[in-house]
Amino acid sequence: MFCLASSSVVEAFVDAKMERRDISVALYQIAANVGGPALIEKAGQRQRKALRAMFQTASDTESQPDRFAIDMMCAAMAGVIRSVLEAGASPVMVRKLREHLVLLCQSYIQAATAGALVGTSLGGR
Repeated sequence: MFCLASSSVVEAFVDAKMERRDISVALYQIAANVGGPALIEKAGQRQRKALRAMFQTASDTESQPDRFAIDMMCAAMAGVIRSVLEAGASPVMVRKLREHLVLLCQSYIQAATAGALVGTSLGGR
């Protein structure tokens, strides 16, 4: 389920950002100037809370991603989507964005929940 859940989250996130690319780009451009950090933090908290709840219902692994893993997944999605939007978000870029971001998030969440990070300098569980 983590694979399916991660894929669904990425697809929904990309769909939301691409629905009105012009608005998404404009919001990224002005966010720092109009109270954006507080709004971004509030939206991020809601997103992370929803992801935690979603992952708790996934039944194909023994452990859930911890808060840090969810934070990392959210940061990866936000950073990559912003980069693609600011680069023009051509149809080819958006298609590749979907493919690569799904792979990135699925692989990361699988590794994070399988204990692959335990004992490394990145573990910190």
